[in-house]
Amino acid sequence: MCQSETPDWGLSWLPFHKPMRRLIPLFLAVLGFLALGSGVASAIGENTIASSSPAAGEVITVPPTQLQLRFTLPVGGAEAVAQMGLSLACESKLTNLGPPQLSADGLTVSAALTQILANGTCVVAWSLPDGSTGSFSFTSNAQATTTVPVTVPGGTTITVPGQPTTVAAAPRLGGPIGMMRWIVFFTVSALFGGLMFIKILWPEGVEYGITEKYFRQISIAAIVSLIFLIALMTAQETGGGFASGLSPTSWGPLFETNEGRAVFIRLLMVCGLTYYAWITERIFEPTNIVPTTILLALTMLSYGFDRTSGRAIVLGIVMAVVHMALIAMWVGSIALIWRVVLHGPGDVDLVHALQGWAKLATPLTIGIVSTGLFQVWRVDGISIINSGHGRVVLLKTIAVVAMLVVSATVRQFIVRGMQRAKSLNERVVYRLKKPVGLEMALSVSVLALSSWMMSMRPPYVEARPDGNQMQYAIVQDMTGKDNFHVRLSITPGDVGANQILIELFGPSRIQNFTVALTPSEPSASGYLINVPITRPGAALVSEDAGIALKAPGTWTAVIKGVTTIGDLEPLSTTFVIADGTTVVTLPKQGLKRSTTTVATTSTTTSTVPPTTVPPATTTTIPSTVESTTLPPG
Repeated sequence: MCQSETPDWGLSWLPFHKPMRRLIPLFLAVLGFLALGSGVASAIGENTIASSSPAAGEVITVPPTQLQLRFTLPVGGAEAVAQMGLSLACESKLTNLGPPQLSADGLTVSAALTQILANGTCVVAWSLPDGSTGSFSFTSNAQATTTVPVTVPGGTTITVPGQPTTVAAAPRLGGPIGMMRWIVFFTVSALFGGLMFIKILWPEGVEYGITEKYFRQISIAAIVSLIFLIALMTAQETGGGFASGLSPTSWGPLFETNEGRAVFIRLLMVCGLTYYAWITERIFEPTNIVPTTILLALTMLSYGFDRTSGRAIVLGIVMAVVHMALIAMWVGSIALIWRVVLHGPGDVDLVHALQGWAKLATPLTIGIVSTGLFQVWRVDGISIINSGHGRVVLLKTIAVVAMLVVSATVRQFIVRGMQRAKSLNERVVYRLKKPVGLEMALSVSVLALSSWMMSMRPPYVEARPDGNQMQYAIVQDMTGKDNFHVRLSITPGDVGANQILIELFGPSRIQNFTVALTPSEPSASGYLINVPITRPGAALVSEDAGIALKAPGTWTAVIKGVTTIGDLEPLSTTFVIADGTTVVTLPKQGLKRSTTTVATTSTTTSTVPPTTVPPATTTTIPSTVESTTLPPG
């Protein structure tokens, strides 16, 4: 058998052996490409941390403002950084971070801390879009500072290192005060208006037991609500609690404002009226006519001093008293009719009471509307639409109109339907009970809107000065980039214990807010004030908080903070602390030494570096004191 006849046991006998031979090189190329691809894939996801701040295993004592991670390989650009995962948790509690930012080197990623770290073990976990992941930990011991005793408007806390004590947040009592003022409006109006109704229109009412019961109930309610209102106002003025404000010994700060004094006088007058209303027949005794009249008049006079600003102040006080007296007459009369006159059927004296009210309501309506329009002109003017107070006035106007419409309907029924009535039967009581109740409900809603308006400042009314307001010897107003705006006020301007007011106007969110005060005297010590304000507000460090600027001369204030986008550019300014002895003189007169402290007010604003704008100091000198400037020392 020749060689050509030898059978081929390979692939040559298959019908597709030629195409298969052609595919083998292609198959090998694909395997090589896959092998190469798998090699590249094994290289992706191997990025690691070269260094970090805080570093792995580090124990930090100063709160960091940002995390900083430096990678060994490029992270892939800004898009990759925007998609990366980054978290920080201290003692399993997440800390908010700003969006990661990539530096120009393409290796460093930073993220701002938007809240203060908690003490303990902190773990940073990260992941990149290429699959690289990792984590490291450090220890935070950055909140070792303690709190100094300070007065804090709005509940802000100030901390100074090494001064162990605590401070309580100031209560926010606007809502409870408004609610209690509403109740006081109604109870005092019911007492005043009811007594006036009895004295003028219905003297027979004192013969009913339900009348005496009604006045006793409303008197107790008026006294209790006034005491509660005074307690809340005292707590607001002093920053204390409601329970402590119930003690009359704590009402001292209340007498520093016109409104506080008026409320206290109102309480005394209501207590006096309660004595006569307890046995209602007393108001008609000849010896009691003058005292009760004086008490009723002083009760309404106290409402004239709730707002002592605006246009035409003197006339405004008079109009306020008249307006409130008419409102109280209206509300008190309606409440007495609904609760006593319409309590059930009765004799002709009940008809006389209703007919007397129908006649009195018309002049009351005219007086209420006219005095109300004058008050709107006095405090709102043409800003009735574009001010919050004015818009509430419009809402109150709608409620008053609805009340007057219901009242007109009731009066029309009384005048026409009861003209010849000899008694008050059950049918008439049933027909009048609901509309009179609706009228009283609308009256109460008007008083609620009045209470709401009292908590607002009309355009022509000046803001009520804070009880803690004072003149500061040094005032520094500083502005910088990113809307960073801080005002620093210090008094007195001499060495010793100082009071410092720190006001933040912007940005809208801030963390790690600090104020560093450094004297130019190398041997003197400065202060670092940690002010954990997260939003615009103010913090007051009182003189007994331990802040004492002991070195006379130039001091430097540096204000720092961090927002969600990173560190704010620090603000810096300088001010001068006097040594407590001032010698002054006037031109063409001899020298006169005075121990009077001269108020020094610095109004210059400067941004880092502080030497770019030298501080300008304005010295205010009393006209009776001679002044001169002594050389240093």
